[in-house]
Amino acid sequence: MFPRSKKSLSAILLLTSLLATEAGATQVVENADRGHVQVNISVNETNRLAIDGRRIANVVPSVKGVLAGQKDEALGAYYFTLASESPNQGTVTVFVSDEKGVTYKLILVPRPVAGEEIIIRPPSEKATPSSRAAADGRTVSYQRRIKDLMLVMADDELKDSVETIQVNKEVPLWKEGRLILVAKYMDGEVVGEKYRLTNVSPSEMLLVEQELYRRGVRAIAVEHHTLMQGDGTDIYIVRERKDNE
Repeated sequence: MFPRSKKSLSAILLLTSLLATEAGATQVVENADRGHVQVNISVNETNRLAIDGRRIANVVPSVKGVLAGQKDEALGAYYFTLASESPNQGTVTVFVSDEKGVTYKLILVPRPVAGEEIIIRPPSEKATPSSRAAADGRTVSYQRRIKDLMLVMADDELKDSVETIQVNKEVPLWKEGRLILVAKYMDGEVVGEKYRLTNVSPSEMLLVEQELYRRGVRAIAVEHHTLMQGDGTDIYIVRERKDNE
């Protein structure tokens, strides 16, 4: 492992959190029912598209023949790749409809990255036009809080700025890795979790963010994605706060 100062590590992790919903292996998409939202996809590998809590009814590209896809009927998700014969080398616009008749608009940006997972968050069924307009302003503040909390977790000098709970509890994961929940950071409607993962197997361990994604997660940052035997890494997760917390 290569030593890094707290300042440089904080900058790296903050940058990762800024991109977590845009260029990470799992991208959570907000407000796609109200306007086009840009997301990254793998130019070569299979990508996965799903709607949080709902099933995909249909996916229609704006240009025919640019995508090759297959629907997972059991889960209501959609797996797709760029069609190899497609002449389109730029972005691809798709219209995604769910089982309740809501249509979402995505602009797919092909990148030379591993397969992406895209999770669309549907609108609240109780939301009114006026409440949705007010939510636009709150969304910016909410995203700012997520980014700030990620920075706090990565820099010990800032940890006193939020309520911090030391946990130091082992969390069952894979037999190849030992995962410790080090601390939780409480900040309004979001919670930060700092983990320490150690590779206890004789083989190299490769981490990808989608393995750590679960419902309610809003940002993920991994310090080192490749771990040799005995190596460890810090993992930072920001998620929604539960009712009982």
